[in-house]
Amino acid sequence: MATFVIVVGVTAIVGLPIQMLPDIEYPEIHINTSWRSASPQEIETNIIEPQEEALRNVPGVTHMTSSMSSGNAGLTLRFDIGSDLQQATIDVMSALNNVSALPPDADEPRLQVGGFENPVATLLVHSRTQTRDVDVTAFQDIIDSHVTPQLLNVPGVQRVDLRSEREPIVLITFDPYRAAALGVQVADIADTVTRAVNSTGGTASVGRRQYTVRFLGGFDLAQLEGLIVSRNGAQPVYLRDIATVSTELYPRSGYTYRTGFPAYYIRLQGKYGANAVSILDEINEVIHTLNAGVLAERNLQLVLSFDASVHIRRAINLVNTNLLVGVLLALGLLWTFLRGARATLLIALTIPFSLLAAFVAMRLLGRSINVVSLAGLAFSVGLVLDAAIIVQENILRLRQDGRSQDQAIREGPSQVVGALFASTVTSVAIFLPIVFMRGLEGQLFADLALTLSVAVATSTIAALTILPVASRYLLKNAVLNDPWQPAWTTITARIAALTDTPLRRALWIVGLISTPLLTVAVLAPRVDLLPQADGDGVIVSFSLPESMSLGTIRRELMEPIIERLQPHVDGTADYGIRGYNLFSFGPDATGVFIYPDNPREAEALMELLRERLSVGLPGVSTFVSRASLLNIGIGGGRNIDIDLQGPQLQPLMQAARAGSAAINEQLSGWSARAIPGITLSKPELHLQPDDWRISQAGLNRAQVGDAIRAFTGGILAGRYFDGNESSDVIVWGGNWDNPEDLAGLPVHTPDAGIQVIGELAPLARSVGPTRLRRVNGQRTITLQVLPPAGITMEEALVQLRSVVEPSLVAAMPADATTQYTGTVDQLGSAMRDMAKNFALAVLMLLLIMAAMFRSLRDSLIVVMTMPLAVVGGVLALKVLNLFTYQSLDLLTMVGFIIMLGLVVNNAILLVHQTRVAERNGVMRHAAVAQAIRIRARPIFMSTLTSIVGMLPLVVVPGAGSEIYRGLATVIVGGMSLSAVFTLILLPSVLRCGRAAETAQLTDVSGTTQVAA
Repeated sequence: MATFVIVVGVTAIVGLPIQMLPDIEYPEIHINTSWRSASPQEIETNIIEPQEEALRNVPGVTHMTSSMSSGNAGLTLRFDIGSDLQQATIDVMSALNNVSALPPDADEPRLQVGGFENPVATLLVHSRTQTRDVDVTAFQDIIDSHVTPQLLNVPGVQRVDLRSEREPIVLITFDPYRAAALGVQVADIADTVTRAVNSTGGTASVGRRQYTVRFLGGFDLAQLEGLIVSRNGAQPVYLRDIATVSTELYPRSGYTYRTGFPAYYIRLQGKYGANAVSILDEINEVIHTLNAGVLAERNLQLVLSFDASVHIRRAINLVNTNLLVGVLLALGLLWTFLRGARATLLIALTIPFSLLAAFVAMRLLGRSINVVSLAGLAFSVGLVLDAAIIVQENILRLRQDGRSQDQAIREGPSQVVGALFASTVTSVAIFLPIVFMRGLEGQLFADLALTLSVAVATSTIAALTILPVASRYLLKNAVLNDPWQPAWTTITARIAALTDTPLRRALWIVGLISTPLLTVAVLAPRVDLLPQADGDGVIVSFSLPESMSLGTIRRELMEPIIERLQPHVDGTADYGIRGYNLFSFGPDATGVFIYPDNPREAEALMELLRERLSVGLPGVSTFVSRASLLNIGIGGGRNIDIDLQGPQLQPLMQAARAGSAAINEQLSGWSARAIPGITLSKPELHLQPDDWRISQAGLNRAQVGDAIRAFTGGILAGRYFDGNESSDVIVWGGNWDNPEDLAGLPVHTPDAGIQVIGELAPLARSVGPTRLRRVNGQRTITLQVLPPAGITMEEALVQLRSVVEPSLVAAMPADATTQYTGTVDQLGSAMRDMAKNFALAVLMLLLIMAAMFRSLRDSLIVVMTMPLAVVGGVLALKVLNLFTYQSLDLLTMVGFIIMLGLVVNNAILLVHQTRVAERNGVMRHAAVAQAIRIRARPIFMSTLTSIVGMLPLVVVPGAGSEIYRGLATVIVGGMSLSAVFTLILLPSVLRCGRAAETAQLTDVSGTTQVAA
């Protein structure tokens, strides 16, 4: 059996995907609707509000967020974790079908199921000459023909997103003055082009043949200018008389710079559960092939901007190293107790058997090799030795007591099988519920619970089956002396002295139960959502005036930023930078991702960026955060969102300004930004229709609106297909220089001749939002706050409520509300789930042990050791915080649950051995002494090997160590303290309740105690 498990386990390792973290479920559906050139207000009224009304009754929706920007509508529906997204998608599509008709030139809604996953890689194409005067649009043809196809061929790549792509359009630029002079209305141009399409007339049977009849009303670009758009009396007016036709690209939507030089930005999305490391290895091969071939011919270069495999390999290598060091430490300590190489080797064989069995389970259940699953294996190094230690130690003890080898091998496992079965069942019963936890903490740490459960269960099987058989052959002539025998006698005597009177026993019981409760109440650390698993990078987001155009952002922000970062790139300034990605897709999406030369200098670099990066740039502020390996939210999910909701934007913006000011003035090191913005600073031109003049001219509001759209963003007039791809056809009135020019543009009217726009719709200047946001159907300004490192979420929430909330409340109108959302919601729900799981774990342990011992009293005695373990975990966190920051995050809380299943094992051994002795006629006090003397060695061996096996996970720093460090610290601290004081608490409790104890614990060296 052992050979079979080893072979299958090695095979399973080869086939397991490698990732940084387990796959995390995003139960979301995203709905995107494009309405070219529409303002956020029009999108809110005509698209978002009707969609929200239809979708609010979709079953399972817990949260609905909408975002509106120029030409774009985005709506996100969040569902309960575990929801059937396939059925949810059907429900959403059905609801959208009931939405009233979209505006004529709006696209149909597009659905994306699942969250916006982090990319498996980001790539940049730039010129090899590193010049700043390059238009990356020129790279599009080679990216379409060579780069994209080869990247899509990489196994595991699901989608290639071309973030710098500009789609081609057919632009019909008409002369408004000439069109008006010739009596051509804007609608005439758009309708003529829109209706110039091929159509099928059906089929006709003539004689023996059937014909398909097609009306070839379509056009190619050479024929387009020859279309007749109107008639001026008897004279036809051709399109070429009033317009020019050209092939252009859509206006640029953003800029990307790679370490100061223009670049084309590409994102790669991986498939769910794909092997990230193998994907990136393949991508690197594709990059090498392209750079040596077609890209070199065009003087271009493809670089990997973000390579997740670097972080994955580094983090996994760290865990592997910790695992190996833990194995060596555990075996070294084991040899110290046994002083026999063969006995140590026999117990050590449990490790590969149990770990490989865990790999088999991971493969069967579709799991991956990641930091969490490997941490679970590292945790299990000491734990899987427990059963083997107990069995092997009992066999050796019986040999030392004079039993023959065969007799010791037969009796040794049978004497401890009850205790082993009880401890294994309780451990697995604690671990397994974590596998089925539905929250974020459950998804992250299910792999750890799985590996621990399988490893511990298989180690017990190996200890009871394989180990006795191997002992028969390998321990035949072994020297069986216990060098620590005097120590166990001394420990038993000391414990006897400490618990020899009823008063002492009562004091120990009260003290060891009440002190932990008081200690936890006083020293309990503040809670956090997730550990601060810092990555190498630094993220800077810029808050800009909403009126800034993309060209202005490039000139007045991006170019100065490049100049300020260049000394750090050249190495002439402190805190070197090995590279950075600077990007802007508008005022609300501008930032830079910086890779420091030395990640240890990241915090100092962040402080420098906060102080100097935006100095002298009017209206610009920075929002600096550390990249996180967890890739969940900002700063690894540490941001707190304060939603300000109400019907009017201006009061909400005023409140957000007051809140931001309070944070900047009173909370040092904190960052805050408002989404979508705190000012109505985007210039707007309002044209208010004069219905009397419009009707006198023979027009209506829609016709005037079409003319205004044609003079500004253009009217969509269908699609043009060139045989390979389709392009939008836009009818546009050309550029104008100032608002007065727009008001003076002429239109031909049926009843009043030529009129100017300003006469039909007087023009006024105003301001409006660049972007709108709605949460659960209400207009919302979200104040996003990022506390500095070292402050937990709970502490941050307390400070916000005491310092910031009064300013918000004072500035809020009566019809507005304030609520904390985002990670605060997750923290609250997760804390409730953790409390329920902790209580459930204790109850399960109690019931399982009651069934095992057939005694509720004995199970309660075992559970009494848990407070000692809890206080040990809390004290260990306090000690760790003297050297490095570690909060009580949700993943650390999982450590308390796991610890419960471990610390009861020693208690189970003592209670089990005591009851066995009593059933054999030994008096209570003598049975307790016998249990201590017999089980002290396996207790110390198993506890210390478990502790030293986990110790590298606590003390060794490195990439990803923050993810599991708190959890390991809690387990090590809890096991250490409980192991020491359990040997005092349990004898005190076990010796209570019998008046028959008349003898003192004097004979502690014999093998059998008799009644006094």
